[in-house]
Amino acid sequence: MSTHTTSWPAGTPCWVDCAFEPAHRGMHHAQDFYEKLFGWDVRRDADIDYLVCRKDALPVAGLEHKYTGDAPPFWTTYFATDDIDATCAAVRAAGGQVLTEPLDVRNAGRAAYCADPTGAFFGLWQGAELLGFGLVNEPGGVAWNDLMTRDLEGAKTFYSNVFGYVYDARGDSYAIAKLPTGETVCGIHQANALPDDAPPSWLVHFAVADRDSSAQIAQELGASILLTNDTPFGPEALLQGQHGEIFTVIAIDDTAD
Repeated sequence: MSTHTTSWPAGTPCWVDCAFEPAHRGMHHAQDFYEKLFGWDVRRDADIDYLVCRKDALPVAGLEHKYTGDAPPFWTTYFATDDIDATCAAVRAAGGQVLTEPLDVRNAGRAAYCADPTGAFFGLWQGAELLGFGLVNEPGGVAWNDLMTRDLEGAKTFYSNVFGYVYDARGDSYAIAKLPTGETVCGIHQANALPDDAPPSWLVHFAVADRDSSAQIAQELGASILLTNDTPFGPEALLQGQHGEIFTVIAIDDTAD
């Protein structure tokens, strides 16, 4: 089991969450959907409208209420930081935007929300009581995060300036990002096939035991299967939840490089 009990290195994707409308049973449907799809135990965090999702008693993701904006729900990727104020300054210096200044999330930690110069939205997380993922790369946990962008080189430069990434190019349209210490953390993809009205975004990949059976379960629960693909890292399905959020499920091939 790939468990994690210490702070995540700065620049590592360390948390994901998704916000749903409280009306029309949005949050109720979302909780039921993800509990059945991934086997999550979803619990409210104290007396706030935030649900921490756990797998094998370890935190893996969050669900929350969405009260403003007309955009459909989407999964937000958060990057670990040891100093959220300094990282926000680095975001601005690199040409990005800080959309929400750092704020305290009770005793769990501090969060900020940003956009890179290509328009992709992401979060920053300075953990306290909630350090981030407690389980990764196992069924029910996050396996990977990819930036889908129309400007590969611009995105690479931005994240390198903010987090110190170095890159391992995989062809002309994909780069694997590594921390200066060598740990592989995420990918950046030149996504030329993005629809014109689709903004650049971080795509969350959840690990499952079997791609086809998980995709079928998701479909039976009201999701749509947008695409299936056999990737170098394992068979994957691109899904859209009942409320519009897009994510993938992947059966990780442990022998993949």
